[in-house]
Amino acid sequence: MKNKFTPKELNFIDQMVAHCGKKTATQCAIDSGFGVAGARSRATELMAKESVRNEIETRLEEIRKKWVITKDQHYQELGELRDIAKETKNINAAVTAEKLRGMVAGLYIDRQILAATKMVRLPDGQMKLEQDMTAEDYEAQMNKILEDHKDIIESKDGEGIKRIVNKNSRKKTKKPV
Repeated sequence: MKNKFTPKELNFIDQMVAHCGKKTATQCAIDSGFGVAGARSRATELMAKESVRNEIETRLEEIRKKWVITKDQHYQELGELRDIAKETKNINAAVTAEKLRGMVAGLYIDRQILAATKMVRLPDGQMKLEQDMTAEDYEAQMNKILEDHKDIIESKDGEGIKRIVNKNSRKKTKKPV
């Protein structure tokens, strides 16, 4: 037996389906013609009715089924589009469709290095992604640091550190105007 809904209830159901997740039930009730003052109460009452909830869910499920996509369906649709493009002698479209089919099938690997990825300059000048660094790369970096700061490491009684402090204290600073 089909549920009988009033025109305002049908309008409410239509609003809930059309604006699923974008509008509140209260806003849908207002847009369906219910008064602003009692819209929240009316929306709660309507959503409490199992028949209204079932009708909304049934309509949403129909929409989901209509727009569902699987890898197989996608692959088949691209094949059909490629064939149509071939028949109409539209080579660019045919090539693009075939390339997309290959991407769906996993024949192409799209590797991009993101700007957020940390690049490290090795002592030999080569650039490497931080995640691609090997133990040898880290050891070469450490040896370079030791070589660059040999005078500090080999100094006795902190003389090398004093030289660095004195060197840094001689830097020019802007004078107040």
